[in-house]
Amino acid sequence: MTTEGTTRDSHPLASAAADLNEILRSAVQSRMRAHDAEIAFKVDLAESLPKVSIDSGEIERALLLVIANAEEAITGLAGRPGEIHLQTAVQGDRIQVTVTDNGRGMDWLEMSQLFGDGNNDELSSCAESLKDQGGDLYAWSSRGQGSIFTLEFPVEQPIDEKSLHGKRILVIDDEVHIRALMYDVLEQEGARAELASSGSQALEQIKRHPYDLFICDLWMPDFTGERLYRAVEVLHPELRDRFLFVTGDVLNESTHYFFAKTGVQYIRKPFRTAELVAAAEGVLSRNRRFDF
Repeated sequence: MTTEGTTRDSHPLASAAADLNEILRSAVQSRMRAHDAEIAFKVDLAESLPKVSIDSGEIERALLLVIANAEEAITGLAGRPGEIHLQTAVQGDRIQVTVTDNGRGMDWLEMSQLFGDGNNDELSSCAESLKDQGGDLYAWSSRGQGSIFTLEFPVEQPIDEKSLHGKRILVIDDEVHIRALMYDVLEQEGARAELASSGSQALEQIKRHPYDLFICDLWMPDFTGERLYRAVEVLHPELRDRFLFVTGDVLNESTHYFFAKTGVQYIRKPFRTAELVAAAEGVLSRNRRFDF
């Protein structure tokens, strides 16, 4: 299943400690009363969830908008009941609220317009407000497969503890919205992120600039991530252990062999931002251990 990701920047608001579980309970109760039994709501709340220093009213506004978006996506579905699954969790140094629906989903064009271009100004405004306070709002979706909206908030830590701080990272992906998502995440972690939309463009940048890490899509139109890896292996063999691949496709026998033979790390789309950060940190940490 091919998925799309998107995110946006935002504007400032005053922050205050907020209980995400309590906000989610309140939002779900209000929507359940509105829908009676038309839509099934499932709620999974993490125990001892840390509070976050973000305005609770803004979180509630964003959450209600995301739920309303899920309800709209479910409306009119034939042959199956509508379901919305809400969940809180701690992933690494991020606290997450996910809203998953089994609605009609969105294609790449709808995803590109989700947080801007005047199509959903209120949702875009929420994403901007959360981003400025250190939070995030992004989505993964495929046409006919439903959608996953994620609200993320940081577990506070000093900037000098962030292992990506100051690292120069090249992000290589032909899908503009996934490039933008990874760029935002890496920059927020203190990295110096640069972008390439194809393997050939990435190869030219690698020839000109030093990088600590390459985050690369496995399948691209001009040539594959594996082909880029082999080209870098020939030109700069000392850089071959600096790759982290991302893929949304089922791995075939050839790809399994490539990963097993080279030991290159990869993560699957749709990934959580915490997964991306943890995987990037893992590759960098391994290279430090072996003095690369």
